[in-house]
Amino acid sequence: MGETWVTMIGNLTSEPVHHPERVHGHDVVSFGLRSVERRYDKERGEWGEGRQLAVKVTCWRKLAMAAFACLSKGDPVIVAGRLRGAETAEEIPVPLGLPELEAFSIGPNLARCSAEIQRAGRDRPRAIPMTPQSPQAHQSPPLSPPQRGNPMVTALEDAPV
Repeated sequence: MGETWVTMIGNLTSEPVHHPERVHGHDVVSFGLRSVERRYDKERGEWGEGRQLAVKVTCWRKLAMAAFACLSKGDPVIVAGRLRGAETAEEIPVPLGLPELEAFSIGPNLARCSAEIQRAGRDRPRAIPMTPQSPQAHQSPPLSPPQRGNPMVTALEDAPV
């Protein structure tokens, strides 16, 4: 009760770091995340950057290892978790640096990148049957997986920042 749950959309500002000390026997990974507001300036007739929010994201256990294996600096992601202000250990809490987002879920922002999903325990990808009656049969073929960069998340070169 009294926790702040948020979903944040942004880009990694640093490479994920695996903390080898394994806090309480669990894997821990952290990285920086920044969200930049985009606004349309009617007077100038163009898009520009507005306010920014930066946080330190911390992941635990299986999510930590998946983030460490898949993510790189600059990747566009969506992170859901619990937001906490960074504080000192003093009797009166004093803000100290970036707020921390303890992640419970992380995914690629498919509006800004492409991704290849790899499910644990599956030998092959799931296929949609194509029959003449199905609406999928009339759609264009699926995109081929990304050929460069990180195999899980590859930023599109023409995506606006």
